[in-house]
Amino acid sequence: MMKDMKTLLLGALALVATVAVPGISMAATYAYVNASGEVMTVEASTPSQALMTAPNIDNHSGVMLVDDASDSAIVGDRVGGV
Repeated sequence: MMKDMKTLLLGALALVATVAVPGISMAATYAYVNASGEVMTVEASTPSQALMTAPNIDNHSGVMLVDDASDSAIVGDRVGGV
């Protein structure tokens, strides 16, 4: 009986931890343009977090969610006018 209670409690705690920290499990990849004009990527939970944590992001850059392989094809490209 005590073993079943422990198993139930640990399962409940694992569920609570998963729900309480969705940012860790919901990270996505975002593309952005750095100050040198190169398309780079950053992993973040939200677009706002991606903007705040993207290393060397250009002042005029935004972020774009990278969904699949066709989106990934732009990574490493150079953007003119930066």
